This record gives sequence, C-alpha cells and structure tokens, in this order.
Amino acid sequence: MDRHESKGVGIERKFSRRRFLQTTSAVIGAGSLAALAGCVAPAAPTGPAVEAYELRFIKLAMSDVIADYFHDTVIPEFEAANEGATVTVDMSTWGNLGEKLLTSFAGNIPVDLLETGSDWVGPYAKRDQFLSIESYVVNQYQDEIVDFYPDMVELSRYGGDLRGLPYILDIRTLCYRKDHFEEAGLDPEVPPDTWDDLVDFGTRLLQMDDQGNFERAGYLLNAAGPGGAFFEYWYLLVQNGSGVVIPWGSWDPEDVAFNGPEGLEALQFMYDLIHTHAITPMTGMSSQNPSLSPLGAGVASMHNTGAWEIGNWKQNQADNIHLLGVGIPLMKVRRLQYAVPNVYAVGSNTRDADRSWALMEHMVSRETLTGMLGPVSQSPPRMSIAAEAEYMQDPLLKKYQAIPEEGWGTTTPQAVDFPTLELIGQYVQAALRDEMGLQAALDAAAAEVQQKIIEALEA
Repeated sequence: MDRHESKGVGIERKFSRRRFLQTTSAVIGAGSLAALAGCVAPAAPTGPAVEAYELRFIKLAMSDVIADYFHDTVIPEFEAANEGATVTVDMSTWGNLGEKLLTSFAGNIPVDLLETGSDWVGPYAKRDQFLSIESYVVNQYQDEIVDFYPDMVELSRYGGDLRGLPYILDIRTLCYRKDHFEEAGLDPEVPPDTWDDLVDFGTRLLQMDDQGNFERAGYLLNAAGPGGAFFEYWYLLVQNGSGVVIPWGSWDPEDVAFNGPEGLEALQFMYDLIHTHAITPMTGMSSQNPSLSPLGAGVASMHNTGAWEIGNWKQNQADNIHLLGVGIPLMKVRRLQYAVPNVYAVGSNTRDADRSWALMEHMVSRETLTGMLGPVSQSPPRMSIAAEAEYMQDPLLKKYQAIPEEGWGTTTPQAVDFPTLELIGQYVQAALRDEMGLQAALDAAAAEVQQKIIEALEA
C-alpha cells in the first residue's frame, strides 16, 4: 500500500497559524464591540446554545499538497456544515498505527474515525473494536453505495456487517519503460503477458557492468525487507491459483494453504528470477535521485507497482511520462494482482456514532475524494470519479482502473493482519538467501501463521 511518512510537524504549524488568526480576529472583534457598546441597541435574545462536540480522527500521513487541501478545505467544510463540531486530527504512520489503536482501545480513548487498510478490518472487527455501519448504509446511503466498486466494499464486511468504506484503491500492476523495450527490440506497446514472457523480456532488458553488477534490472522485485518479500511472493502465489488462506474469508487455521504445491512453485519461480535467470537482485535497485523511483530513474525496466508511479513521474519528470507503460497482471493459472481499498472505520468506543458516520460520509463524498486523490493520481473507489473526474481521463490511470473493473483484483485474507504477513516474508527471505530449503521455509511459515490465527480466535 502507498505508505508515506508523516508530515506531522508541518501540519501542526498550519493548525497553529489558523488558530492564531482565529484568536486574533476574535480579540480585535471584541475590542471593536466594546468601543461601540454605548452606540448600539442591546442584542436580541439568542436561542439555545449550540452543543459543542469533538471528533477524534486518526489520519494517516499525506503528501504536502494533500495535507494542505485536507486541513485548509476538507475539515473546515465539515466543521462549517456541522455546527458545534471540532475535528481533532491525530496524525499517524502505518508503522505506529497498530500501537496507536492498541493504546486507544485499551485506554478507552475515543476512535471516532480512522484511516486503515481493509486487511486490518477482520482482526479489529473480530475483537469488536470496529463499529458496524450496516444500518447507516442500509437506511441512509443506498443511493451512494451503488457508486462504489462492489467487490472493494465487500472486503470490509465481517460477520455479515459492513465495518468500513473505501476511500482509495491500492492497485498494483506491471509497469515498464517503453524506451528500454525499444532498445531491446521489443514492441513498446506490448508488455509481457505470462510468467514465461517476464523471463524472456527481463533477460533481453537486463544490463550488467563488467564486474557482474546490475546496472539495470530487467525486472525488479524487492525482497530486502520482510514486507516487500511477502508481497513479491504473494503476487506469484495468487497468479498460480492459490492464496494464504483458502477460502479468503476463512478463520480456520486448517485452511492455511500457501505451503502447498502451488505455493512452492511460486516461491521456486521467485527464487529462479534471482538466482537462475538472474534478471533482478534480491535487494531491489536504488536511484541516485531520491525523488525518482527505480523505474523512473531507469535502473529497472519492469516493476510491479501502484498508480503512485504515475504521480511520481508527473511530479518529477513530466516531460518523460510518454516513456512509461502500464501493463496488465501476469497470467499463470489466473490473471490477478493486488487491488484493495484503504478504508475509513469507526471505533467501537466512539463518543457519537451518528456524528462519526457523518464525518465518514463527508470524507467519501465525490468532491472530497476527487480533491484528495487527484493531485497525486490515486485510484478512486467510486465509479463516477473513475469515469468523470478530469484527472482520471489519463490513459495510464485508466489502465490501472481496469483491474478492479475486469475482476483482476484480489487481496490478502482477513484472518491475518500485516505483522503476520511480514512473518511469512521473513521465511521467504530465508529461502531466497539459501538459509532454508523452499518447502521447509513455507512449512515453517504456515505453522506459525496457523498459530497466529489460533491466538486471534482465542483473544
């Protein structure tokens, strides 16, 4: 998922300045009224005082341009439309979100609205920490919910009840350099279609120096960290017709499936990309320009990545955007890739469920989503935005959006959250480093995942 670093310092500065201006205006206004006190008629009696209330919104880090729009437009619009409302924004990163939620629920610190991944919904809903919004959707939101991609909504359902609404789609697919394709004698408009194509194309695109070091990866995977290693393996796992847990929504530890024949074949293919075909290093490739992705910098020719790749090019090298190609998910047994929403959810310890729902409605409105997603070319969860928003007329973004539209999207299972997926990644790394045999690594990982599910069931 696109997990940027927090901009908390800059955000606090914006709030302080706004509050300073508001306070200054109030002081000046009070002084003027005092000076005119003897010249004006007494004020008419006012109605009942408006109830003031506060909503705590745990918000994940944003790029600067989105942070400005969020703090200067989105939140003030909600507060203006809901008299008495104050939204307190509690910034978080993906890395400390779990700890923040643990502290909040243990200490009964209200979680009125939060941003998270749909893969977090199952474990938190199972502990009754994410509130059901089913009745709000059924009774108040029927005209709106039909605008969301149905499969992307269903991923946030637990126990028959909806526990969140999507605000962004994290869609990944194979991207490539058209200029590299032309140099290698490949058609720049025809990306690889199968696993065999990936090896063939990658071999032709690869560039090494005289010492045998990578100058350009033919295909780039990055297993330097356990999280990256998991996802690189998981892409191949689902394309080979398997999954971490089968069926997807099962909480039965006996349904852990990734150490079967299909999972072994996927890990063998990943191992061969690194050691046999040698078209990618295990540790990824670094760009000398930190503003550019490896694909953007030209140190890789093909890479599975998200729509943020397009935003990176537009922001840092817009003149070269014609060199970027977007392919479709590779085919082995099935044509699948990661397409999953991040979602808004309401904590079960919210101070006011109705008002928290109102804030969620505001955050997933067409206007708010377009303003939050458009500047960085992020994929929307609403079909009307995909069809009508100006920024979504970009043909590259349309290729990303085709993945949920064609039913090529899938995600990791509800029964295991991200730390457990990293556990699998650690064993994948061990196999790729020849510290364990491939089957032994998968069996050990599967046993630990089964234990994690049992612990979750007993919690």
